[in-house]
Amino acid sequence: MDFAKPLALMAALMLAGAARAADDTPLTAEAFDALTLGKTMDTASGGTVYGIETFLPGRRVVWRDARRCVEGRWQQVADEICFTYVDKPDRPVCWMYFDRGDRIEGRHSAALPGSDPIVLTPGDGPISCDGFLGA
Repeated sequence: MDFAKPLALMAALMLAGAARAADDTPLTAEAFDALTLGKTMDTASGGTVYGIETFLPGRRVVWRDARRCVEGRWQQVADEICFTYVDKPDRPVCWMYFDRGDRIEGRHSAALPGSDPIVLTPGDGPISCDGFLGA
């Protein structure tokens, strides 16, 4: 019996599994900063953009959506990136982010298993709160 083909298939499956596992490693603060610093990212859920965020030096951000435009900061807490905004300083919003090459996927710390991730993709920017009625 020729064992070479089954062994080669098994090795290929193991390598594919290892590559997938690497894709599921949450981004560190340094990796997240390298992907976002100086950029404005569209934030979408279910294929619909619901907000935009500009990432500034010093882990500062400006977030804008239909209801508000606000400054904030982010930091790494364990495996999550947590955002704290000036209008809600006692309520950080935490996400586990994953590099998917052309986009960044985020899973909220309280997300239900199987729920859709948010997706960050490069957008137009930078943004400001000037002239924003919700500011």
